[in-house]
Amino acid sequence: MCSTIILSAGILSAASTAAIAQATIDPNLPNEPLYHQRTFLIFPGYETVHQIDGTVPKLKVRQKYELAYRKTVDISYPAQATLFALASQPGFYGPQYGAGAGPYGERVGYYAASIASSNLFADGLMPSLLHQDPRYFRKGTGSFAGRTWWAFRSGFLCQGDNGHEVINGSKIIGYGMATALTGAYAPNGFDGPGKSVESYGIKFGVNFVANMFREFGGVNVYARDSKLAK
Repeated sequence: MCSTIILSAGILSAASTAAIAQATIDPNLPNEPLYHQRTFLIFPGYETVHQIDGTVPKLKVRQKYELAYRKTVDISYPAQATLFALASQPGFYGPQYGAGAGPYGERVGYYAASIASSNLFADGLMPSLLHQDPRYFRKGTGSFAGRTWWAFRSGFLCQGDNGHEVINGSKIIGYGMATALTGAYAPNGFDGPGKSVESYGIKFGVNFVANMFREFGGVNVYARDSKLAK
């Protein structure tokens, strides 16, 4: 599965040479704090670069962990876990805990852990180790199809801290680590490897949907300062 995703990322890179990020990283620029912002007044928008041209500074290592932390403690975090648990109630996907209030609470806990571990590994740990930027760089212009393609490819390609486009190992490896961790305490280990592959793929699907919100959603900026970014 991992090799298939890496191959797909290579194909995406070769097929999208014309799709250049609207803003790029300049590692020589002075550091800036993360913006306190939201998308659609609901979702945390710390990881979204809304600037659609020019250059932006790279993130410090502590800022990558800050980004993961802020997404996890955000007010929308328990709502996300609750909604995922509700959507998986019919049993179409995800670990099966059974019916009733108790099993539903277990599902909420499972998805809460899944979201938190994905944030930690894909937005904090792996971007720091691989020197990649975990933010989503909006295209912001062009056709709906072109911007949708941009939202999709951004799950497999990203900018390195040096500003060069690379395969998004942070997501590919980070989501794999999160899947392995949550699978360790899911009922019967996900009931086989098929469920693990399903969970891994769902993470990319959720990331694509989130990127669509980031690409087309409005932003509300509340503050520029951040103690952890200084």
